Amino acid sequence: MNKKLPIGKMLLTLSVTVGLAGCGGNQAVPVEDKQAEAKALSNLNMKDFPIVKEKLTLNIAGFKPPSGKDLNEYKFFQDVESKTNIHINWNLTPGSNWQEKKNLLFAGGELPDAFYAHGILNEDTDIVKYGSQGILIPLEGFIDKYAPNIKKLLQDNPTYKKQLTGPDGHIYSLPTIDETYSSTKSTMFINKKWLDELKLPMPTTTDELYTTLKAFKDNDLGGNDKKDQIPMSFLQNWNNDINSLFGAFGRIDRDVHKVGNNHLSVENNKVIYAAAQPEYKEAIQYFNKLFTEGLVDKESFTQDSKVFNAKTAKGIVGVAFDWNPANQDYVSLPPLKGPKGQKQVWAEYPAGILLKGSFAITNVNKYPEATIRWIDNMYDPKNSLQLSKGVIGGQSLKERSDGKYETVLLPQGANDDDFKQVPPTAYSVWATTMATNDMVVSTPTGKRSKVDIDNVCAPYLVNNGFPKAYFTAEESDQISRYLTDIDAYVSKMYAKWMMSGGIDKEWDDYVKKMNDMGLDKMMKINQSVYDRYQSTK
Repeated sequence: MNKKLPIGKMLLTLSVTVGLAGCGGNQAVPVEDKQAEAKALSNLNMKDFPIVKEKLTLNIAGFKPPSGKDLNEYKFFQDVESKTNIHINWNLTPGSNWQEKKNLLFAGGELPDAFYAHGILNEDTDIVKYGSQGILIPLEGFIDKYAPNIKKLLQDNPTYKKQLTGPDGHIYSLPTIDETYSSTKSTMFINKKWLDELKLPMPTTTDELYTTLKAFKDNDLGGNDKKDQIPMSFLQNWNNDINSLFGAFGRIDRDVHKVGNNHLSVENNKVIYAAAQPEYKEAIQYFNKLFTEGLVDKESFTQDSKVFNAKTAKGIVGVAFDWNPANQDYVSLPPLKGPKGQKQVWAEYPAGILLKGSFAITNVNKYPEATIRWIDNMYDPKNSLQLSKGVIGGQSLKERSDGKYETVLLPQGANDDDFKQVPPTAYSVWATTMATNDMVVSTPTGKRSKVDIDNVCAPYLVNNGFPKAYFTAEESDQISRYLTDIDAYVSKMYAKWMMSGGIDKEWDDYVKKMNDMGLDKMMKINQSVYDRYQSTK
């Protein structure tokens, strides 16, 4: 049942919303609200801890951890309450039920003072919608005055501010950040055991890759006289697709699994739709040749990750596109040169903001200044370190004599929650910067890391993806209207041409049909959004 706010609280909500929208406008504010605001500010410590002199309680919505624990049961949050003098009444919901619960809250339910968890609000739909409606309040004024850790993050990384600023110029939410996150997703791996058995060199061009795949197919590498090995395999998802290899033909095909900016890249400040470019056509012609000659797994378009991973685990694939295969027979294959001498390139996904909708303050919050100070404390480097690695001085994170911290591997059979004394990172808000990462000395695992893989690709990475920009509701509706049909058509033709050919004959009609579906109009919207994003200071 939807609950209505009492009249007094409605007045307070309206005055806070109006007053905060400009962070101090000229609108008349009721006397009782001025008094309430003055009382809240008089209780606030501007800089030091505790944040408030007299204890206050905030109601915050979040995700319920798999353990079922309230966040206050974790030592980290107990320490935060002691330090800040702010008690959190957590309203936690399992992730599987969150969409329904969130819809009820925004539809007229009892809003929390804030939302807190990794990606708890959808950055493509919730932030702009509820910010423009006044339900989420602008944060930039509070950040400037009360949040030194967040302010420093935005000053040190101007791109973050651009990504967080909505079409109306306001910041309505705060992100989770990991600057150490992998800068690649799917990369190429080759079966070194097979190369050694056939005494073949590592391929460096697309032509050499073709020759290598032929050798993998034509020889009995399984030792069972069946020649049943698979020369190449991939999956249609973020971590196992082949789209970066399109770069060997002159243009990387980016973000094909992200709804909203599929196939988009930016060149010289112009937004490009890769799936309508000649280089895309050349890449598909190459892959069709591989499919036609039986050099690519026929299940690549239909298999799931379980099937794919089983194949690489058995070592029956020659070249695989993956995040980091467990089978150590696979070694990183650097990006290839193209058939016309095109330089080696690979898609870079810059580390930084992971999800933008990880914290927001609502218009029912009577203490936004204290709340922004509370969340700013989470962005303190030591606290972010603890939220990702565990409580300092606990079992998982030890302080060294040199001032750095050493991680301890989870003992076999131990519970991760109890060991770290913090919830899993998906249930928190944090910012792991390079400076934070430098504070830690990790315990070696003896296994290949994603960092090692990224280093192979590092000299060839190209950061030309469409930025994490906000669209207005109208822009999103228009994009969705065009994209639904265009994306379905492009995906259908992609699979057809890969496996059965025909792209050369059908290309012109394909491009015309996309424009008939509204591709040109869609690209104008994307260009406008990009230009607005670039203008953010």
